[in-house]
Amino acid sequence: METVLSIIGAFIVLCVLVIVHELGHFGVGKLLGFKINEFAVGMGPKLLSKEKNGTTYSLRAFPIGGMCAFEGEDEEEKSPTSFNAQPVWKRMLVVLAGPFMNVLFALVVAFILLLAYGGEAIPDQPGTIVSVEENSPAAQAGILPDDILIGIDDYRIENYEDTTEAILQGDGESATATVLRDGKELSLTVNNMYNEEKASNYMGISISPQIRPYTLLESAGGSFRYVGSMFEAMGDFFRMLFAGEVQRDDVAGPVGTVSIISEAVKSGFETVLIIAVLISVNLAVVNLLPFPALDGGRFCFMIYEAIFRKPVPRQAEAIAHVAGFVVLIGLMVFLTVGDISRLFGG
Repeated sequence: METVLSIIGAFIVLCVLVIVHELGHFGVGKLLGFKINEFAVGMGPKLLSKEKNGTTYSLRAFPIGGMCAFEGEDEEEKSPTSFNAQPVWKRMLVVLAGPFMNVLFALVVAFILLLAYGGEAIPDQPGTIVSVEENSPAAQAGILPDDILIGIDDYRIENYEDTTEAILQGDGESATATVLRDGKELSLTVNNMYNEEKASNYMGISISPQIRPYTLLESAGGSFRYVGSMFEAMGDFFRMLFAGEVQRDDVAGPVGTVSIISEAVKSGFETVLIIAVLISVNLAVVNLLPFPALDGGRFCFMIYEAIFRKPVPRQAEAIAHVAGFVVLIGLMVFLTVGDISRLFGG
């Protein structure tokens, strides 16, 4: 049941990211007077639909993707409100609005992430116990997650980095661990801490530094740095791709993406936010690639039109976008086969 719920949660997260993208096109298009025939959530056959002010709003069968269908998008102008009848600068804004919304969404999510979970490690402070291994010496001693380990025997832990040395110097047969729990000091006896396989003391805990929460202003500034680091990572990925250093297993298709998000859902809300920022940035970057059928490809045709004062023949552009779409579908199928192969260990 947990797996099913996590997969449903993954589809919801992915749908939200795609809807945000399409809302960018939709909002700017409406603002600039474009005729929008349909705004759809999902792909495939329509399940529900409702028309309002000349636009059909629909829910489609497959909960991946979405669509904002402008009138006359790949055709000659038919009316003053059709896509290609608009000035090229307006069309450029509409095309760029989708990736822009993904970047804006990533910044907002990064802000929430940093405000709720982020911050800086507090120097000269002992660390907080994050997890305790089941049946470990620490677990048997009654040590709990969120305890703060401040000493072992006579070794006083003043800094997070002192923890390992304190454990190694403790009495392997019977040590006294001092922890802070809810502001009170507790002394707990840790027996049999010496591990023969590791040939050293081992408590069975993981510790992280104590974190000073970010303020509103720090979270706002940090969100730009955080999203910027994602763009740098994407740049590194494309450099590796063109250098032939990226393997098939390094890239995920739709099934792999859902699998990654579903694992994030299982891990907790913080991980979901991290994955949401990453995928939102990925959607922005990929859609800006100068490839037909993508926003970046359409933008390139518009740049040509702006420079030479005439558009590429609409029929030729439409054929290019159809061909690009077929290639993208083929790539999606290829990646999906790889995703399924990895899931089943083949």
